[in-house]
Amino acid sequence: MHHVNANTAVEFFYFRDENERSLMFHWPSDDYAALILRCGDGQSAGGPVTSARQISYTNAFYLCAQYAEICGHLAALVISSNLSVYATDGFTYVDRLTTLVLHGVRIREADQYTLAELGTVYFNVLDVMYVKCSLASRFDLKFLHIGFGQLRRFRADHNAIGVRFLEDLLHAHQGTLETAVLGDCTVTGDRWIDVLSDKLRGRTINRLSMHSAYFTDRCVNKFLTSADLVLPSDRSNVTIDNDLRRISFSIDIDPLR
Repeated sequence: MHHVNANTAVEFFYFRDENERSLMFHWPSDDYAALILRCGDGQSAGGPVTSARQISYTNAFYLCAQYAEICGHLAALVISSNLSVYATDGFTYVDRLTTLVLHGVRIREADQYTLAELGTVYFNVLDVMYVKCSLASRFDLKFLHIGFGQLRRFRADHNAIGVRFLEDLLHAHQGTLETAVLGDCTVTGDRWIDVLSDKLRGRTINRLSMHSAYFTDRCVNKFLTSADLVLPSDRSNVTIDNDLRRISFSIDIDPLR
């Protein structure tokens, strides 16, 4: 769903199958912007996206029962505007919604409660992505993920985050989380390896990439040889570089049973 302007129109679109929504998770951030611009211009989005008729934004959330055919297929929702305009009550019955993307949204301190509401209303959401968003300096980062009880994959491409954020993310969703991607984040703190070793204890790490000026050779070797972690026998997908001054990493992990 994309709306060009809060006073004009809303456009619903959906992805046809799980594989296409999976590919969506790994799109470069610029691809989201291109998709939104194409939809906003009223052009065909192309690829796996199917455009639907536009309806009045004012009535979208309260008249959506009239568009049951659209809502019955809605599996991916893209939000690209201020969160304060979303009246989420109208979407409580969208059972197929599994992917939620916030693109270019300026998230303010007061919006943390709106995010918590989104997690409650869209209770079947498995994949949550924040692409090119900005956060208020006093925003409580736990609200980026805490409301989504079934969270399977999480992606954030913005702002600064710290060790406590990763620790909370891995702890809150230890029974469901399979993939965490922090692709364009400036990460603060020097305990990342300790947190990963503790929170991923007993879990299989299929892919891992980390970069940090804080990592020493000693702690990296300790991490790679930890008996608490199950690393793949093929280490080609495990890369740790302590020469860069930015931390960025992607983790694919098997959920706890």
